[in-house]
Amino acid sequence: MRTSPSPLLVLAGVIGAAAAVRTCHRGQHHRQALEQQQRRHRERLELGLFQAHVNILRTAMTHPELEPVWESVHPTHVEPGESGPLLMRQAWLELWRTGLNLGIYTPSLLRINAANFMKDRLALKAWGLSRHGRASQARNDADRLHIALLDAAYEEAGGPVKYPELERLAAHTT
Repeated sequence: MRTSPSPLLVLAGVIGAAAAVRTCHRGQHHRQALEQQQRRHRERLELGLFQAHVNILRTAMTHPELEPVWESVHPTHVEPGESGPLLMRQAWLELWRTGLNLGIYTPSLLRINAANFMKDRLALKAWGLSRHGRASQARNDADRLHIALLDAAYEEAGGPVKYPELERLAAHTT
């Protein structure tokens, strides 16, 4: 003879199922809230990146004499008055590196930007002076991709031919 389950057992089963559904729903809600928080944090980082870029460009354009680091670090390769313009090129390189790290710039967009960038004589020089140091300091795959894309544009634009002394300089420092 079969007996029907006791009402308490049925009630316990219903309560258990409801608790499981609630726990699952709370977990899903927590994941969504965390994703939204991460998205907002990323948006704040992007805004900070672009604000820093604007400040760098404004300073470099109005006071190029404030940053003669290129002349002091590479006195035999950088002529007086080139530090400000080289700083501008460096700001672009850093913007693209950071943008690639954050996923703001895609490799295809950076490839196009790099090709156009390397049409400028001082852009070639800035990359030629800094590319080997950047390669040795790459922190992650995005940095290595940044270097590879800009190296390809540099070589395609004839950088090693136009600045052979920078290639010899890199050979002595590595």
